[in-house]
Amino acid sequence: MEQKNRLLEINRVLWRTLFLNLSVCIIKIVLGTVTGILAITADGIHSLGDSLSNIIGLFGVRFARKKPDEKYPYGYDKFETIATLIITGIIFTTLFTITKSGVEKLLHPQSIFVTATTFYLMTVSIGINIFVVWYEGRAGKRLESELLIADSSETKGDILISTFVLLGSFLMSRNIFPWLDGVITLIIAFFILRIIVSIIRSTAKILCDAQVIDPKEIHTCVMSVPGAKFCHAIRSHGRKESCFVDLHLGVEEKMSIDEAHDIISHEVKKKLDETFSGIRAVNIHIEPNNENARERKNRVFGKKDLYQ
Repeated sequence: MEQKNRLLEINRVLWRTLFLNLSVCIIKIVLGTVTGILAITADGIHSLGDSLSNIIGLFGVRFARKKPDEKYPYGYDKFETIATLIITGIIFTTLFTITKSGVEKLLHPQSIFVTATTFYLMTVSIGINIFVVWYEGRAGKRLESELLIADSSETKGDILISTFVLLGSFLMSRNIFPWLDGVITLIIAFFILRIIVSIIRSTAKILCDAQVIDPKEIHTCVMSVPGAKFCHAIRSHGRKESCFVDLHLGVEEKMSIDEAHDIISHEVKKKLDETFSGIRAVNIHIEPNNENARERKNRVFGKKDLYQ
């Protein structure tokens, strides 16, 4: 899928999930206000985080759709990654609130009365969230978007919290283990922490230019092209669905620049493009294959290359 079409599809997914998340938020806040159950109202306010995540994601995609220019020659794709980090911040804020509430409920357990209507509406809101996780997570994998995957992960936390509120309300209304809701809250906080760590790891790799494609796989691909004598200094950075590759390519010593560039180098780029989806550009440095080749690749920056 072309980058432009991919971003348009991500944009559509975000608008649809924004509508669903706002629906959940309204249901919980109205229900909590009418029944006077503070936990449900707080859960509704927490659901605003899902809507805010969608809005931030829409801004991130808008920047990512901009074409490369003199200021950002590698494009604006990392704005999507920045939006993902902002979502992580929202999740962390939620984690702090949940942990604090869990401790308070352990120290001060309460009993409440829950009507059948309350259970029904809370169940409906959980069902909507489950659909959002399925829909957005599936779209994220199909479109290879860490933004959609991160956003759906945040919604998973919302499902856990809503389920906790429902279960905790049921138990407290019958004075059955009134302290159990505090324990469940702290367990949920642990799972949300795992989500935060997972997102930070994935985004850190992108922002710190970790290798996107295994250099050995690129080496094997390049060496399958007739005329390629050696390949080293292989680097790739960006995201899996939008990455850039640099490498040094060895050709016959007496080969002309025209032939090395217009034939061998061109074929290598075509082969890489066919083998690895998501490569946006390949920068190839041509070197002559002679007796000094091994020594030459260890000069200047050669010893710093990750794959020789």
